Amino acid sequence: MARSYALSRREITLVLFSIMIFLVFYNFEATSDFFTNSNLPGISSNPTVDGGLDMDIYGDWVSEDRRISSVHKQQEKEYASEGDIWLKNERVSEAQKQVIFGNIGVNDGFMHWGKDMPETRIVKHVAGFSIMDNVIMCNGTIFIVTDSPSSFPSLSSIASSAGNPHEAPLLVEWVVLSIEQARDILGSYGGLIQGTSWLSYDAIPSNYTLFSLWKTHSSLNTSTSLDSFRPPRRLFFPNIPTYIGIRPDLNGPIIRRQRSHSGFHPYLPKAAFPLLGLMYKEDWEDYALMEMPFVFERMVVADFGAAARSANDVPPFAFPLVGLDASQDWWEPIRQNLAKFLHVNYNTQNLNNEQKKTIVTYISRQDAVNGSRLRSADHNALVNALETLHESNDFEVNIVSSEGRWAERLTAVAKSNVILGVYGDSLADSVFMRPSERSALMEFFPADVFTRDAETAVRSLGIRYIAWWNDRRFETDSLPPVAPGSDPAQEVQIDPAAVVHAILEVVTRT
Repeated sequence: MARSYALSRREITLVLFSIMIFLVFYNFEATSDFFTNSNLPGISSNPTVDGGLDMDIYGDWVSEDRRISSVHKQQEKEYASEGDIWLKNERVSEAQKQVIFGNIGVNDGFMHWGKDMPETRIVKHVAGFSIMDNVIMCNGTIFIVTDSPSSFPSLSSIASSAGNPHEAPLLVEWVVLSIEQARDILGSYGGLIQGTSWLSYDAIPSNYTLFSLWKTHSSLNTSTSLDSFRPPRRLFFPNIPTYIGIRPDLNGPIIRRQRSHSGFHPYLPKAAFPLLGLMYKEDWEDYALMEMPFVFERMVVADFGAAARSANDVPPFAFPLVGLDASQDWWEPIRQNLAKFLHVNYNTQNLNNEQKKTIVTYISRQDAVNGSRLRSADHNALVNALETLHESNDFEVNIVSSEGRWAERLTAVAKSNVILGVYGDSLADSVFMRPSERSALMEFFPADVFTRDAETAVRSLGIRYIAWWNDRRFETDSLPPVAPGSDPAQEVQIDPAAVVHAILEVVTRT
């Protein structure tokens, strides 16, 4: 007779536990989904349910990707508003992303055109500034491909020789080809550089390069234009190296190299043109050495040498300012970008209900190693007069050095109504001042010296301009003739009392 065997409590427990473990791992995916269900109380990865232990432990914290908590918390608390550059993810609509980034894929950098050679099209042009589609670069030479060369401006009106800005480009620099010639020389395939590329062809940079290029680019954004308007993707400097001087020996000691002067502070494009990539001579040479034609979908060319060779009474950088139409507020997106970056009120001033104080900034050149500066006595007298003005409840006065920290100087400029300073490159930043009917730039010159750079730039934005020779005052309808002067370090004299009187007159006019 068989003997019956009863399982002990311990054996039953082991069997049930083994079955449970088998079921859990056999259905691992379903089990995982169960335990990560955000709708189940007590196990939410983002707990926001009312009451309970979760709220005691986590509070109402919400996780958001791509955020640095302390930075974003401060930015949103102090400066959040519609249109800020510190954007929450949900603020960037798909339409905005399309305008900014387009629909370019990872495999869209190459094209095979066969016999259908891309033909260059001229879109906009004034001397020294051109917008063209389907420009081709190969082995360092820029090619314009067209069977209608008469519909294009001359090459000397588009660009200059890299070695001599007073001459037209050499045949190894710019060439016009017929479509048949292009098929023979350039082949049937190549790289595609999509979007809009800026090309500054000058070897000697200008402080107004970005300003002029944006005005040229903005000529696409008019009510009558049929061309799409997208921000530029990249800016090439084919004739300016990244660094100054001879490249050091890689096996020698580490030497910190100085970056080449490009006409603007390196921080500026990162703040005012955050989508713009910068490429220098070495990058251009990389494309040339690849021995492959590259088609630029759209190229905006700036060449101050070509502009200077054209007979005109305006500075070379100003040709697009006077020769190309654009929206009335063409500069506002860039000015506002910088103001937002610097946490400055970026709205155009409404004199009826905004900003009770007039903000005056004096950009001092007394610390500059080169260039003109005020006579010491006049500088001290001007500072004292401005400090007296500052004591009034109606004025805020900033005195910043042209050699000081970039952020400090540009912050003062971006919130100013009136800017004062000795003539020179440091006043190019005046285009970022806050515009209003009472905004003004006052520029101090040595007697019998006058240049129109700053005057032309700010007047294109509707900002009042006053030039000074000591106590003599010149405005738009009475400007002296252009006379650059022979001594760039000449001392400048002014009458501080007359300058302060002019400030009061500017801000109180109706």
